[in-house]
Amino acid sequence: MYTYPVPYLAFLAHFHIDRDYFECHELLEEHWKETDGARDSVWVGLIQSAVYLYHYRRGNINGAKRMAEKAIDCFSKRQQELIQLGIDADRFTAVIQKSLDHLQEGVPFSPLLIPITDEMLVDDLAQFTQTFEPELNEQFLFEKHKLRDRSDVIRARNLAIQLKKAGKAPL
Repeated sequence: MYTYPVPYLAFLAHFHIDRDYFECHELLEEHWKETDGARDSVWVGLIQSAVYLYHYRRGNINGAKRMAEKAIDCFSKRQQELIQLGIDADRFTAVIQKSLDHLQEGVPFSPLLIPITDEMLVDDLAQFTQTFEPELNEQFLFEKHKLRDRSDVIRARNLAIQLKKAGKAPL
């Protein structure tokens, strides 16, 4: 159906449309774990770029700075992978660097766009976003880490603990 992975398309949709950077992180983290898992993966750099913007928007200057620097470092090592993902690697890295410079100068948050160069990605994204439902509640996006429903995460964590305990129980 799509040339590019659906989690990546969802990441791009959230990044560009509703600027739900927290959701960007969640989506690509799962994809990264399932496909790569390397700590220096291009997926990690994309996650870091979204986390950077989440922190910047919320005013967490130190966290934002740290994430931007990590994303820039990752992208400097993963230029070819960014290109394979349909991104203009040089421009995207420069956009993040310029945004980081603004952060350090005290300039208020401003969203970024990922420069897409591959027409197939543009087409995939256009098709994907036909059914995309953006989050419209700005306050929820701003504080999502506090306000989101985490019951599924808590359930999964409790299940993992129970399974671990069961595995250690004498037979």
